Amino acid sequence: MVFGISHLVQPRVWVQFFIEVRKQGEVGSFINALVHFPFGALIVAFHNVWHGIAMVLTLIGWSLVLKCLVSFVFPRYGLKMLSRLSLERAWEFAAAGVVLLALSALLLFSIVTHS
Repeated sequence: MVFGISHLVQPRVWVQFFIEVRKQGEVGSFINALVHFPFGALIVAFHNVWHGIAMVLTLIGWSLVLKCLVSFVFPRYGLKMLSRLSLERAWEFAAAGVVLLALSALLLFSIVTHS
């Protein structure tokens, strides 16, 4: 939820952050992976649920781990993903923020209704 709000409210800052990371070349691919890997690994380690709405969180965790694996093993490809970013496309971060908030609401609803 925190990332969703931040993406929605500060999309240009997110773009600027990743542009700075991209300037580091292939090392930037590693930096990007190091930022995302702990979240994916934490989800995978403690929330490996493969049924119902809660599975969405598991899929997010595994997708983050996979994204990081690609960035660590194929840093040029990770850098290519970062090369898509520009301030003109900052709206994509805002859109991602809306999606993250929707997923957060869905997961929160799941927790509340199953308690």
